[in-house]
Amino acid sequence: MPILSEVIGSGGEFELYPRGTSMLPLIREGRDSVILISPDSPDVGDIVLYRRAGGQYVLHRIVGCEGELFTMCGDNQTKVERGIAVGQIIAKVKLLKRDGRTVDCESAEYRKWVKKWLNMTYRRVGLLRYRVSKKLGLRGHDE
Repeated sequence: MPILSEVIGSGGEFELYPRGTSMLPLIREGRDSVILISPDSPDVGDIVLYRRAGGQYVLHRIVGCEGELFTMCGDNQTKVERGIAVGQIIAKVKLLKRDGRTVDCESAEYRKWVKKWLNMTYRRVGLLRYRVSKKLGLRGHDE
């Protein structure tokens, strides 16, 4: 991480090969990579590399923002992580190298897809939470 921080801090780009399954289906371990840049003005929908309070580095999408604090979630997850400060964000994904193609994360087409993905995902998660809480008797039958 010191090399990544040095490259990003000097205005350069850094190619990272993410591990794990939290960003499926968009980013697949062993197949895809991301090009990271300085996280100037991170926004909802951006994929960012950040450091958790415990020291773990995570590549997730910003799904919400309240003031100076961000809410993060992997595309393949339902549990959000709240309270991520701007200072914890190390880099932002500029490009995805996915299945032999390069995707510009600032393009209008990609941003349109992200908006649809976020809307679809949160509707599905909200419905699932509602059904589970109703089944457990945490919600009334009239809701």
